[in-house]
Amino acid sequence: MQPNQQANHFYVYIMGNQSQPQLSIGVSENLLQQMAGEGGQPGQTKLVYYEHYDLEEIARVREHRIKSAGPEDHLRLVESMNPNWLDLTDTLS
Repeated sequence: MQPNQQANHFYVYIMGNQSQPQLSIGVSENLLQQMAGEGGQPGQTKLVYYEHYDLEEIARVREHRIKSAGPEDHLRLVESMNPNWLDLTDTLS
């Protein structure tokens, strides 16, 4: 990587909590900023799952695959990374 050239970061994320069945799935270039903006939406403020990608196109394809899966698949995906449904925001650097 050349000096002054920053790496791209794209995150596929799932927000929600274990007690509410509605999960929010999306892509963000700045997941910390995204989470700060979600503070006013009850039940959607926990980052419960994320994946990091260097290319936006790959992140968008993955987002589409996750969204097109069923709700049970969404729950399994979250629980594969985060079985206790903890807020993962602090794990971002």
